[in-house]
Amino acid sequence: MNTRKLMEIGCGIVIAVFLAGCLFFGFGMLGITSPGAPASGPVSDARSSPDDLAYDRSITLDVPLPASPATVPLYRVVSVQKFSTRTGTALAVKKHIPSVADAPGLAEKILGEYGGIPADAVLENTEQVFMKKYNLKTGTVEEQYPQYTRVAYSQIVNGSPVMGSGIEVSLGEDGELLDISKDWSTLEYAGEVPVLSAHEAWEKLQARDMLIPVQCSLDGYHITRVQSGYHIETHYPDASGQTPVPNRCTPVWIFYGIKPGTDVEPYPLLVNATKGE
Repeated sequence: MNTRKLMEIGCGIVIAVFLAGCLFFGFGMLGITSPGAPASGPVSDARSSPDDLAYDRSITLDVPLPASPATVPLYRVVSVQKFSTRTGTALAVKKHIPSVADAPGLAEKILGEYGGIPADAVLENTEQVFMKKYNLKTGTVEEQYPQYTRVAYSQIVNGSPVMGSGIEVSLGEDGELLDISKDWSTLEYAGEVPVLSAHEAWEKLQARDMLIPVQCSLDGYHITRVQSGYHIETHYPDASGQTPVPNRCTPVWIFYGIKPGTDVEPYPLLVNATKGE
């Protein structure tokens, strides 16, 4: 082999090595690694991270499930009374407002002018509402200013609450009526209906199968109370003039849930207790 051939072969090897180095450097700049080579930078791992594992996607039952009857009374909605009056002054600061002890008597007197308190109404809650001044550094209330006293009634049939029916009265200085709202259904017994057990309803809740779907996630919720009840669904004529869907009273299981660190009061989650629905 002559000297010219050797020089051509040598130059070819140098050029090949040079091109290989350029390709390797270029792939490295683009983040492309050769098969089997460890990649630089963050690596995606299909396994769950500790944070993912710590995220609670379940609903936890903190109380025993109650005894479950085979059937419950079914009720037909005979009529619905719905109205409200507002003065627009409920949020204004008052000099004084009725005490929790005096407010129910004052509310009962006022409701006498609106047909009285229904026989199946039960006093649910009485509370004084204040505008509060907070110390943002300490997180404590420094001052509070009275606004109104709220009196609320709920509807109870067969010893169970009726969700969707209620009366609220807001009282100001000297028992002055500020606001009143009433959404009340007159119910009539319509026989017995088979219902799901509390355990079957709990399984439906875990599957997020609810009578009224909620917009928020239930992941991490804790159920603090469970009871049977009813839910009222009312319909009113619209502009089309079509006959509205009949009002309905549905047996339900009520799961009161709270998400630690976010909720203050338990929120009622409703599961249709009617078998086959």
